[in-house]
Amino acid sequence: MAYEDTTPLVRERAYLLWEKAGRPYGREFEFWAQAAREIETDVHAQREQVQAQRIVAR
Repeated sequence: MAYEDTTPLVRERAYLLWEKAGRPYGREFEFWAQAAREIETDVHAQREQVQAQRIVAR
């Protein structure tokens, strides 16, 4: 499986989470970690959905 750089997605999600929380100072790592977990969950769910739709000939 090919590597997918999710950094831009994580950056955008972290920024949105930070804004939603009222732009608190000094909590950038917390928002980055939360965004990374959410993006990884999304990517994993998409991969499972693709796997479920594959037809394997036997």
